[in-house]
Amino acid sequence: MQRVLVLVSLVAAVMLAACGNDTAANPDAQADAAMVDASATPDAYVDLSGPVFAPDHIVDVAITMKPADWDALRMQTRSFNSIIEGDCLAQPFPSPFSTFEAAVVVDGTSFPAVGIHKKGFLGSLDARKPSLKITFDEYVPRQEYLGLEKLTLNNSKQDPAFVRQCLTYQAFAAAGVVAPRCNFAHVRVNGADLGIFVNVETIDHHLTRKRYSDGSGTLYEGTLSDFRTDWRKTFDAKGGGDGSDLLPLINVLETATDADLLTALAPHIDLDRFMTYWAMEMLSNHWDGYANNQNNFYIYHDPTTGRLDFIPWGVDGTFQVNSTFGPVGATNGPIGIAAAGLLTNRLFALPATKQMILDRERSLLTSVWNEAAMQAEINRMETLLQPVIDPVQGLGWHTNLNGVRNFVSTRRATLLAALDAGPSWPDPPKTYPCLDIIAEVTGTFATTYGTIGNNNPLGTGTGTFSITMGGQTTVLTPVHASAGPDPDNQGGAPRSAIQVFGQRASDNHIVILVITVPTNRFSARSMDLGFFDGNGYVVDYNPATNTSAIVGFMLGTATLTQASSNANAAVVGSFTSHVDMQGMP
Repeated sequence: MQRVLVLVSLVAAVMLAACGNDTAANPDAQADAAMVDASATPDAYVDLSGPVFAPDHIVDVAITMKPADWDALRMQTRSFNSIIEGDCLAQPFPSPFSTFEAAVVVDGTSFPAVGIHKKGFLGSLDARKPSLKITFDEYVPRQEYLGLEKLTLNNSKQDPAFVRQCLTYQAFAAAGVVAPRCNFAHVRVNGADLGIFVNVETIDHHLTRKRYSDGSGTLYEGTLSDFRTDWRKTFDAKGGGDGSDLLPLINVLETATDADLLTALAPHIDLDRFMTYWAMEMLSNHWDGYANNQNNFYIYHDPTTGRLDFIPWGVDGTFQVNSTFGPVGATNGPIGIAAAGLLTNRLFALPATKQMILDRERSLLTSVWNEAAMQAEINRMETLLQPVIDPVQGLGWHTNLNGVRNFVSTRRATLLAALDAGPSWPDPPKTYPCLDIIAEVTGTFATTYGTIGNNNPLGTGTGTFSITMGGQTTVLTPVHASAGPDPDNQGGAPRSAIQVFGQRASDNHIVILVITVPTNRFSARSMDLGFFDGNGYVVDYNPATNTSAIVGFMLGTATLTQASSNANAAVVGSFTSHVDMQGMP
């Protein structure tokens, strides 16, 4: 199953991301200090939104909307299939979320008609407490709240400690990187208390006008995006832009020799500023950012300089003690460097810029990484949030906070040890990530737990199994099934597996379907197949030659109507899924 493991790692890797002084506690002030003073321009931007992001303030948000609309909003979702299947680089990933009309009261100010929609990519999606985007001028032209057109409210599902986003943006800002402001919001919908959300400043033309001397440039969101010809269309232009201003950088990265690279980059990237941005992704362990996963970042084309500037985004996966760079979820990968994006990969391959990024990490550990100040900030946020979170969510989040504290206190030693050891990144930029649909499978299974490993796998369990390939559907028979501990588990948390075997009459091949799931979630339920919940793959076995070949990975659903990891427990269910393999550009 080595080929299976390699492709799982490849696809999963595609997927799935300073508080030493007063300005660190106020990223707005630090970021402004790093920019040219906007008041010198004729159309200076006047920011009124400071109170919305005051560090000691919890924004009160009360939303009222039709119950049916709320139910429709919160249940909307996207599948792994919609992201990775087909020509997934042809355009920005489409949003499956509809906008609904609602009334909202923000800190006592009423807005009878605003737009509201669910937000999130995959890991943060939630039907009970969805992340939300409120658009004030959706139905009322030029309607704003203290100069803001939008509120971005993150549910913090991937950060059960709630403080990682604000800590990370503060650290970036303290290093002089333009970063959104951040605090918290207490949200109620139709009277139901949803608890604390993270209130993150929306990255839009308001932010660019405030942070840059000329805020009229184009702005792009990068979501599984890179500076390559085949990947350019994944950049999502905000408020205009066709991606043409990304082409000069792409051309340099794809064509310049090593000897000419830095000279050719200079008109398009401020190398010193980018080194600081890159180093802060390393310090904060932003594994889901640009350098490691080509994800969760914005690019601003500054008309004043003609250069592209990076802005961090989606930082809820930072400050995790046991997380490393490398594939999604890696705990034994590189610590001191990530260089999977084409820009970082080419820079790390050059001795001078390799040393530059390693030196910048050490420098920022000295100038920005202030453990005492960050621990004090964590304590401050805990005290601020406790009266709201404890009654709604319980006390467990305090334990999660200790994980963040542990990261802050150990990061310096961990990172310095990795830097002293001489970090390496031998891998090239990621290959074409999209998957093609090879087949479709449907069926059922009924067996008992502990039957995996029997001498005769075709002698246990029952089921049905159909496979469609090339437009032709084949009903496999007979069908058998087994279940038990996953025999291919490569360590880590225990996993359970279901195996379904069906014989194809035309050639006597055995088609084998395997579904695996963490044992602690092996229970009666429906689950997604696609790397984040359950995993599945299909193998074609030729008994005449005793050889097997991967058909592909399952992207679909499985339903366990009966399931338990107790010995001899009944395991009964069904599946319907695409079977995919990595495509070709």
